[in-house]
Amino acid sequence: MIFVCFFELILLFPSMTWLILPLDGLFILAILLGGKYLFDHSRILYFGKKKESKNVIATIQAKDLHPNRPVIIFSAHHDSVSSLFPTKFFMILILSGVFLLLFSIIINIILSIWSIVAIFTDISIGIVYIIIRNISLVIGVIILIELSITFFNRKTNQSIGSVDNASGVAVLLELAKLVKKNPLERTDVIFLWAGAEEMGIWGSKQYCVKQFKELEHDYDLDKSYNINVDMVGTYIGLVEETGLIKKKQLNENLNDVLKASDTRQMIPSKKSTAALGSGSDHLAFGIFAKKAEKKGFQISCFTSKKDGKYIHSKKDIPDLCSAENLNGCIDICFNAIKSLDLRVE
Repeated sequence: MIFVCFFELILLFPSMTWLILPLDGLFILAILLGGKYLFDHSRILYFGKKKESKNVIATIQAKDLHPNRPVIIFSAHHDSVSSLFPTKFFMILILSGVFLLLFSIIINIILSIWSIVAIFTDISIGIVYIIIRNISLVIGVIILIELSITFFNRKTNQSIGSVDNASGVAVLLELAKLVKKNPLERTDVIFLWAGAEEMGIWGSKQYCVKQFKELEHDYDLDKSYNINVDMVGTYIGLVEETGLIKKKQLNENLNDVLKASDTRQMIPSKKSTAALGSGSDHLAFGIFAKKAEKKGFQISCFTSKKDGKYIHSKKDIPDLCSAENLNGCIDICFNAIKSLDLRVE
């Protein structure tokens, strides 16, 4: 915010615009040095202050403990946050702010070079320069407004966190009870209740960092799965595609098994997409499986994207989580993993 104010002030004096070049250098340096704070909540990159998370883990072994058997990992996060502004609005604000900031930097570099050239040549600072300068000033004002809104989006403790993510915690608890009573024949099942999802999926990252080598040793990860239950609210949503611009299927056939299960059980589920700018714990498993070159490892995610207007606020109340939807998600998952278990040779 301080840098943007300096840029705005300098732009008012065309002959001094060249000062923006060294300021840009300082700005980039500040981002690099302060990156661990700026990207503290990154859900994709391992960049930022590392968090310690309290995870809860339960493993239910298969009846047949044959070597290199597959494993199904269920995950859900047990933390929640509250903010002053709706999540969707906040993420649009951040993305638009980043775009405007990059655009502003490019324009300001052009203006500063123009200013330097004008000092040593006969090229004058005319009407075209002033028009571009005014555009940059307007963009700067918009950025300052967005930064101010972001700054005052303080985290509070007003949200009960019913949809996000008491719903996922409840689904995994009941699933664990079912699997405990009815273990799979040839597939282990791990239940992970991860913390710090709201702080950059650090709970699931921490689990993968500490456990992935052991998982590789104990299981055939090329035939294994992660089913993440992020939110089950006013409906059951199953994420089918991933990617901001170029969309691709989230998994090879795991969703097909889950959808076949809901068809057999006469339980309606809806196609969903990941909320703009957001991610969940399945991302950590996808990243580590890719690093380990486990191309057969598949991930899936339940999330009710349309409930984003309720989450992280006082509106996220238990009434949004119907017993029918929660039990439906449990039945879909339980029957799906039984079907997956039957495929193990």
